[in-house]
Amino acid sequence: MAKAGIRQAPSLEAGRRRLAALLALPAWAFLIAVFALPILGAVWLSFRNETLGAFVPPRFVGLENYRTALADPRFWESIGTTLWLIVAGLAVQLPLGIGLALLLHRNLRGTALFRTVLIVPMLLTPVAVGLMWRFMLDTDFGIINWALGQLMERPPNWLGARWPARFAVVIVDSWLSVPFVMLMVLAALSSLPRGPAEAAAIDGAGPVQVFWFVTLPALVPVILVVVMIRVVDVVKLFDILFIVTQRGGPGTATQTLGLLTYNTGFIFFQISRAAALGVLLTLMLAPIYFLWRRVGRTP
Repeated sequence: MAKAGIRQAPSLEAGRRRLAALLALPAWAFLIAVFALPILGAVWLSFRNETLGAFVPPRFVGLENYRTALADPRFWESIGTTLWLIVAGLAVQLPLGIGLALLLHRNLRGTALFRTVLIVPMLLTPVAVGLMWRFMLDTDFGIINWALGQLMERPPNWLGARWPARFAVVIVDSWLSVPFVMLMVLAALSSLPRGPAEAAAIDGAGPVQVFWFVTLPALVPVILVVVMIRVVDVVKLFDILFIVTQRGGPGTATQTLGLLTYNTGFIFFQISRAAALGVLLTLMLAPIYFLWRRVGRTP
């Protein structure tokens, strides 16, 4: 009887696994239909010369679209713009987000009201935010230049010059993203044990030393996750750029790689080249995914 029970146990476990696989089939079918097939379609399209409105019959061109993209100066300019927006945005958002989180973590009077006010930007749609900031940054009628005009003779032409437009994008994106960084760091601060900080304070460490040598190292995994999320967000940033800068203007000053892909496919109707740009964009973001998995495995 014992041997029969031992023989039946593996078959029972195998039956459970088959049942679990059958129950997971609808979810896998949905994922394949929604994610895998469009991605494979985009990869196949990138090897052809599909162009909307052209009378030339489409054909297989191999890596021609990729060679064209890599030889295009606009491609490298868009990568440089994307990297600049990432670095400048993180340089603004991380210190502000961490500082606000530390301030709210002290639970001073009015903290609840202050926290509610700070998360308001996260509740607004990006299109509405883009329109609001576009009106505020207007050279002639914007309230920002009106206020700056009281302090200087010639306020910046935010949306009409290269570098002011880039700084304007960083300002708008930071206004939307600082609350996210703040909430992530605040949640991490709430979960940290108080013992190490209290022990450091007893040993004579000041508030700055406690933060720099005790609190900040404990926050590094969360900050790294925030950085990865913000990098992906900036790379796929579209709505703010489309509304505020009118598709990456002035000229191509604020045209990121994602916006270049949109302009190539939906403005110039070169959908195969746009698909190639999308594949290149995905390959560039692949290291972020592997870094994310490594951080997730870190105890």
